[in-house]
Amino acid sequence: MKILIVTGKLAEKTVRKYAPNVDVHVVNIDVAAFITPADLEPLDLDQYDLVLVPGLTAGCKWRDLEKRKKTKIRLGPIHAFDLQFVLPYIDKFELSHEVPACKLIEKVRYDELIKQVNSLENDFKFKIRDVPIGGNSRIKVVAEIVNYENIDELLEKLDYYVESGADIVDISIPLEFEKSFIRKAIKKVIDYSEVPVSIDTFDKSAIKLGIDLGVDMIMSVGYENFDVMSLVEDQAIVLVDKDPVKLNKLVERAANFSDKLIADPVLEPPLHLAKSIERYIKFREINKNIPVLFGIGNVTELSDADSVGINAVLTFIAEEIGCNLLFTTEASPKTAGCIKELHQAVFLSKIAKVRETNPKDVGISLLVLKDKVKYETESFPEKFVIAKENKRFVRDPFGDFIIYLAGGKIVCKHDKLVIVGKRAKEILDTIIEYDLVSRLDHAAYLGRELKKAEIALVLGKNYVQDRELEFGIYSKIRSNSS
Repeated sequence: MKILIVTGKLAEKTVRKYAPNVDVHVVNIDVAAFITPADLEPLDLDQYDLVLVPGLTAGCKWRDLEKRKKTKIRLGPIHAFDLQFVLPYIDKFELSHEVPACKLIEKVRYDELIKQVNSLENDFKFKIRDVPIGGNSRIKVVAEIVNYENIDELLEKLDYYVESGADIVDISIPLEFEKSFIRKAIKKVIDYSEVPVSIDTFDKSAIKLGIDLGVDMIMSVGYENFDVMSLVEDQAIVLVDKDPVKLNKLVERAANFSDKLIADPVLEPPLHLAKSIERYIKFREINKNIPVLFGIGNVTELSDADSVGINAVLTFIAEEIGCNLLFTTEASPKTAGCIKELHQAVFLSKIAKVRETNPKDVGISLLVLKDKVKYETESFPEKFVIAKENKRFVRDPFGDFIIYLAGGKIVCKHDKLVIVGKRAKEILDTIIEYDLVSRLDHAAYLGRELKKAEIALVLGKNYVQDRELEFGIYSKIRSNSS
């Protein structure tokens, strides 16, 4: 395939570096993102099978030019650096006029990964409802719902958990509970849920209630409440003990009542974590067949550290040990997103194991605040003006705005109009459309604040207008260096 890459003057060096054997046309313009179809109109493209234009020119009418030139003209990557990753895939999927090639490749690689992992789902020990457990199937995420005041709140959390990637939803039963409410809640969830339903309790009466109503899994059964095993029908049972030898004996005893057994040696919080992982390893040496549950929620909830890295590392450890279920919850703001993080980590760890490689460069990642690569930029300018803040404040005669987050959206209130959205640009465009701002400094201020609100929304952080976003140790580093 003969390819032509179109770029601007500033990116020429990078393009030639990462596409050394491909023809390059440099438009007489500095920034490649400003290239338009008019810049290619004079070119003879007949000799080329494909013309790659900069990925940031997605708004241009490349489809119309393609029809006139009778040569395929499609978007390349956003960054010239990514040409090295795009070109090997160039004939494996259809490029787009609207979506940059780097984004399409991400989706292609991700879909391949998901398909490969899902192909292993036929190798399992048993099923909980329709969910394969054990064998060579991937690890499943069990998400616990706690602190629910009513059934509507319970169902709302259930929907959110399933959407986030939970394979099984667990209902935590309080130590003190109203039997009529719990009965109604469990029944409603079972009738409503598309995924298996578990209950988490040591209380014998609650376990009996759950079994009578037809829950799919019971957590947790130990020596103290073992007599409930005589009530078990088709439920999966999570057996709990911190002693690997005693836990295995519990498994052997429970096998007389059920063939859907899961062992939980209990993962403990930091400063006890390493010892508890040793228990898992020892139990796996004793019993290589029974599915094992890994309670990651004990670590994320009891650590003042971002959950995404903890979830990734513990999932890798769980995969290495041979665990089959991850147990978590989102009971506090700092653990918001844990289910989605574990869902991603499960696929990342599984594909790494299958391909016998590191959990890196496989088409999926849990990088949130850091990037894998640093894109090349222009050199530091020789001539420049030092930026200086103007502290003078002049109120916009068109009025002020109040900005805050609510209901998973950005709310931007003005005396004349309340605007709600998820992205800073769409809210700013609406502000301009309704002529709600008259001063350039006010428009610049709104851009800053709305973008901060958007970042906070994406990261699940607090947003307070006129206050800088705080990023833990990074804010301390910034204040110390200023």
